[in-house]
Amino acid sequence: MPFLLFAVQLAGCFLLYLSDRQQRLLRRALPPAARLAGWVLVAGAAAGWAWLLGTGVGLFTAMWVFALGALVPTLIVGHWVDGYRPGRRQGAGGRS
Repeated sequence: MPFLLFAVQLAGCFLLYLSDRQQRLLRRALPPAARLAGWVLVAGAAAGWAWLLGTGVGLFTAMWVFALGALVPTLIVGHWVDGYRPGRRQGAGGRS
């Protein structure tokens, strides 16, 4: 059960990221329905954590999983898109 809740909450976080207009993975953000679906998945997983582990520990766990799911994809995609690639020049004002 914890692995299922973890996967559902991470999927919700990923949908929230992909539906944000400042995301860097897709050319265009997903429609607003994806944002709603992401919030439903995150809230449902948080309720599942609270039911499984109790209110205090469950919500604490849900918040940490949400923080993990919100930060890690953003950092990975940012590194992948903005990372150093040999032969590519820096932007204006940068050294070549």
